[in-house]
Amino acid sequence: MIAVRKAKNTDAHSIAALERSCIDCPWTESQIAQEINSDAVFLVAEEDGEFCGYVSGEVTCDECEISNIAVVNSHRRRGAGKALLTALLGELRAEEVKSVFLLVRDGNIPAISLYTSLGFKKVGQRKNYYKGKDALIMRLNL
Repeated sequence: MIAVRKAKNTDAHSIAALERSCIDCPWTESQIAQEINSDAVFLVAEEDGEFCGYVSGEVTCDECEISNIAVVNSHRRRGAGKALLTALLGELRAEEVKSVFLLVRDGNIPAISLYTSLGFKKVGQRKNYYKGKDALIMRLNL
């Protein structure tokens, strides 16, 4: 069973290791700890007590931009990403956030499918955003 909770300082090491494995410009462990202790929304997913992913977002006024979402390779396609996003969207609705934005690598079909299944729509594109690959800008109105 996947459980989602607020991130704690003790999660920074696991989050940083995951970022190094799958994100082009990973945050350092100290940057992650700072973010966890800020006003950002930062959630962690665990399956049977084992860290399996995280999501972070910045809320400004009534909008949120999802900064990062990542799931450990061995936990992908098992519901962790959806659980993280569903929990994040629930928190944002409770805070009366009106819309959520994210960027996703064009061609990342699993991620785009997940976002689309939750109601996100493509609203734009950024050329060469990811080391020569385009990013899709997706938005969800809450």
